[in-house]
Amino acid sequence: MATPIKFGTDGWRAIIADEYTVENVKRVAEATARFMKQRKMKKAVIGHDCRFGGLLFIATTARVLAAYGIKCHVAVGFRHTPMVSLGVVKLKADIGVVITASHNPPSYNGYKLKAAYGGPSIPSDIAAVEALIPDVCSLAKLPSMSDLVQKKLFVDADLETMYLRHVKKNFDLKLIKQNAGKLAYDAMYGAGQKAVRKLCPRSVFLRCDGNPGCTAKRPNPSTATCSTGAKS
Repeated sequence: MATPIKFGTDGWRAIIADEYTVENVKRVAEATARFMKQRKMKKAVIGHDCRFGGLLFIATTARVLAAYGIKCHVAVGFRHTPMVSLGVVKLKADIGVVITASHNPPSYNGYKLKAAYGGPSIPSDIAAVEALIPDVCSLAKLPSMSDLVQKKLFVDADLETMYLRHVKKNFDLKLIKQNAGKLAYDAMYGAGQKAVRKLCPRSVFLRCDGNPGCTAKRPNPSTATCSTGAKS
């Protein structure tokens, strides 16, 4: 019997290697592809955060979508959700997929859907995708990455550069640096760490390294998880 997959506010979250598996990601990706084909959508932007298996899961998603003829602009390296959202808008894509479980515990991963305007997909669209999830992915064999690249259905997307340019264009970073005093940035091992290092290089950086397990803490800015153990 197939594992039931239920979407939340803007996607699906589950425990990695329990319900969140390659086979189940293929099922959700195929539902996304069918949804897109029904609405004559042709382009997607896909990215992942710092959690376990991100690269594997975006590759799986892209291979399924591309098997349906959908052009996939895939993030180079881990990227945070706003980068994918901006990428959807800048690249004039129809949909965005973010492999992330947001603030959930590190044992989770997720599959979020973004609309063409960059924000979360509306509830009716989320429900429509959920309703299309098959019991088993119908694709017996996924196309190879080299084949997809050759057919221009898999394209590298430098979402970080796109995001940094957008921030520099729309914010007076020089003025902020002159008046903000000494800044501290706690990434909580999250995907924003690279961008902030480039935007505010003189800041004090906390938990800005690779740690998919988040030292067993939930990556959520709450009283229980914000303590770094540092003494003043």
